[in-house]
Amino acid sequence: MTEKFNLHGHEVEFGKNKGKAIIEIGFDENTDQCYLIDIFTVDETDYVALLSSDSSQIYLFYYNDSFDNDEINLEIIEDEDEMDEVFHLFTHYWDEEALDNLVDDYESDMDDEVIDE
Repeated sequence: MTEKFNLHGHEVEFGKNKGKAIIEIGFDENTDQCYLIDIFTVDETDYVALLSSDSSQIYLFYYNDSFDNDEINLEIIEDEDEMDEVFHLFTHYWDEEALDNLVDDYESDMDDEVIDE
């Protein structure tokens, strides 16, 4: 269920993703395994928020999907002012407690998978 807000003059919609996903992103020669936090929209532009499972670093990217081709494209947000504003709006909805609960859910799911094997 999505939630729509008007925050600081922006139309924002959170909760567009369904379920959980673990996504591996690559930076040069390094990779980082991340939890999907949310796919959300700010003023008709889609973004994705990922949380590093190792460092608790939050990554924000432009999000584009092509379900016809089963492709999801994540693009780096180059504009620093845009990144700051999107992160600011993101933290209005996803506070520290909500992120901690999300991590607990992911870790619980992973513990359940290990037990089932």
